Amino acid sequence: MAAVAMVGLVRSAYAESSNHNSAQVAKELSEFKHTAFEMRQEAEVLESRTRNLQLSWQTHVFSLSALKDHVNQLGQDLAQLEGLSPVANERQALAIEHARPHLISLARDLTQANELVNENRRNIQQREYIDSVRNVYVHANALHTKLDAILEYEDSKARFDSLELQPSSPGKS
Repeated sequence: MAAVAMVGLVRSAYAESSNHNSAQVAKELSEFKHTAFEMRQEAEVLESRTRNLQLSWQTHVFSLSALKDHVNQLGQDLAQLEGLSPVANERQALAIEHARPHLISLARDLTQANELVNENRRNIQQREYIDSVRNVYVHANALHTKLDAILEYEDSKARFDSLELQPSSPGKS
């Protein structure tokens, strides 16, 4: 009987620890998503600036710098999240796993856009620069959209599970 009680206590402690770990991952992912949202907004602004030929190259450089800061922050945050991945639930691990490819592509396209401006300030009007900036936005949007969908599903599932619904008896409405 004591062994059964001990197993129950261990399971309870494990479940509590698992819930705490999952909550920590959820908090970190929420912050990651917020930064991804801010980055997406900045990428959208920069992408719109490529259509305005009156803006100076300095305006572009300002946005590129802000995007670089976001990418660097997300890279640090992702490294922490990947460290937490073993204690994440299935959907949290999926969100973490899908973030890296978009972040790598973002960094590559952002580096290319920066190099083009550094080469020649007039490149902000060239197709290669415009395409690089467009790709930055596409990857920033995809990153945020995936994170948002996965985390919204996680929240919805948690709300559903908390309802503790039981199947209705046959014949009852």
